[in-house]
Amino acid sequence: MARHVSPLVPLCLAAAAAAVALPACHASGCREDDAACMAVSQETGGSSSESGASTDSTGPLPTGTSSGETSTTEDVTTEVDTTMTKPAVCGDGVVDDGEACDDGNDDNTDACLVGCVPASCGDDFIRFGVEECEDGNLDDSDDCVNCRLAKCGDGHIHPPEESCDEGPENSDLIYGGCTSKCQLGARCGDGKLNGPEDCDDQNTDPKDGCLEGCIEATSCKQILAEVPDATTGKYRLWPAALGGDIDVVAWCDMDSDGGGYTFVKMDFEVDGASDKGAKAAELACQTYGMHLLVLRTPAHVKSAYMFATSVNIPPIGGGKIGSGTEYLSILSIFPKEPMQTCGGKGLNSVDCPGWRAWDDEAFWVTDIPVLGEPSEEHCMGCSMLYKWNLDGTLKSYTTFPAGEGASSFRFICDVGDKF
Repeated sequence: MARHVSPLVPLCLAAAAAAVALPACHASGCREDDAACMAVSQETGGSSSESGASTDSTGPLPTGTSSGETSTTEDVTTEVDTTMTKPAVCGDGVVDDGEACDDGNDDNTDACLVGCVPASCGDDFIRFGVEECEDGNLDDSDDCVNCRLAKCGDGHIHPPEESCDEGPENSDLIYGGCTSKCQLGARCGDGKLNGPEDCDDQNTDPKDGCLEGCIEATSCKQILAEVPDATTGKYRLWPAALGGDIDVVAWCDMDSDGGGYTFVKMDFEVDGASDKGAKAAELACQTYGMHLLVLRTPAHVKSAYMFATSVNIPPIGGGKIGSGTEYLSILSIFPKEPMQTCGGKGLNSVDCPGWRAWDDEAFWVTDIPVLGEPSEEHCMGCSMLYKWNLDGTLKSYTTFPAGEGASSFRFICDVGDKF
């Protein structure tokens, strides 16, 4: 059914819209006998205040509510978060997860590089006030070492200007060291006699008398100890007994009995000279820091015979005979006491204990006895006269009862350090 609307309704609505209060329309509600106001209230859903407050609870039911039903309205308040989390960004000045640093700038000369990684030596950027250079590598031989300009004293060799660099150990006073200018200091091999050197010939040839380490060769045994692969042949020696003041050319047997036998030939057969017995021969050998030869083993006998009968090194003493069995005519082997014999046995320290070498070490001439020799009539400190077969074996030996014993212009000297 159509609703009848009073003619006053439009006027009341217009007045309310213009905020002018008419007698029939009050802000607080309608009078009981004011039909026009009631009509307006029903049309608009209840009285309204100027501030837009909610409808008075004493007004009519809300439009659209079924008869016999109760409608309840609730005010629901929703809170809205107006803050927003910004994503982590390198360069925002804040160190976030995954960042080692963040200084908020793009300066690669400070402590934090672009990319939020800490500056370090080798990163290709020169850190101001900390690094002198930066070549981005770990090569310590170039011009930039640990981000410092290369220089003498940094402990790294920079060729060709530097030959060495021992850092704080550089010194001009240390033998074998590195100078303050990063050049090799005095050392073995520089051709100059420095520090503890006996010699310095700038090579490692053991045959010239100066061994590696600038040590003078004093015997064949010493050479072999210093140079295990040294071969038999001619060597220059500075016998220790002479303090390195006199050198001789010797023959070194580097094979027999493990090697290390020293041989030097003496020949004093010159005008006006006389031959020498064992005592005189010993003194002549001592002039060169050696001793009259003692044969020690069968191998030594064979080696001495080959040396004596071969042309190898020139003799000392002025004589010109370079080889011959005469060099083995006298030896430094004597009776311990008068009238000592070998008891019909061979001449060696085991079978003939009544005889001795000058140093009381082992000797061996033969293990075959010579009939009647050595005899009881033999002078003390005298050598017998030895003769040899062409195959290097002993032919005979003969004692002498008086004088200096057997004598010879030619004999062999030995350092005597093998035993």
